[in-house]
Amino acid sequence: MELNFQSVLSPAGLVGHSAYLLLVFSMVMRNMVWLRILVIASALVSIAYGLFILTDPVSVFWEAMLIGVNIIQLSITAWQNCRARFSPVEADFIARHFATLAPAQIRRLLDLGCWQELPAGTVLCAEGQQVDKLHYLHEGSASFSVNDRTIGQCESGAFVGELTVATDEPANGTVILEAPGYVWSVEADRLRRAMERQPELARALEASFFAEVRDKLLRRDLTSAMTVSRRFVRRPKPARDEPL
Repeated sequence: MELNFQSVLSPAGLVGHSAYLLLVFSMVMRNMVWLRILVIASALVSIAYGLFILTDPVSVFWEAMLIGVNIIQLSITAWQNCRARFSPVEADFIARHFATLAPAQIRRLLDLGCWQELPAGTVLCAEGQQVDKLHYLHEGSASFSVNDRTIGQCESGAFVGELTVATDEPANGTVILEAPGYVWSVEADRLRRAMERQPELARALEASFFAEVRDKLLRRDLTSAMTVSRRFVRRPKPARDEPL
């Protein structure tokens, strides 16, 4: 096929353009499965272009190799997702925070840490100190204090240390279990390394951390507002004939 301006805009030329367009779209996909599907679609169009228009067996061969590699990777991902198993506690954790992640990704995340029962009085993070672990509180409750003054509560289903783990900065408050708790804990350094290697996991964690911080701030503001309102509620005035 002779390359000129007319051939570039011809129907045959548009077929070649569509192959590259699909490849470009694949590069903006955040989900790896969709990325591979679009790469396969691009390679299929390129094979048709190479067979029937360019008659180029070399490009057809390499595009077929590209399809094969991506099909193998998709098969491995599907197999890993099918093998992933979760306990009822883990399933509740996933439903609360990681419903968008693939089962295999969640399984790898959970395997980074461990579940444990902790007694009341356990300090999950201390004000002004580096947070060495991220905690997820499945059962139990914890108090959050700043300068030895309790300003909030962490209930079941909440993360502890999510903001400081993400930023690697000292904790801005102290969190202590008020009752025995069942907790999933993961080392902060280990979690950050996993986030660096897996961008999709990092995005899911950051979204969950943001939602958690937002909910905690809303609960804290609501608690403060209720305290202030109770403080300034006026007692009803007694009737004139009632003794003061």
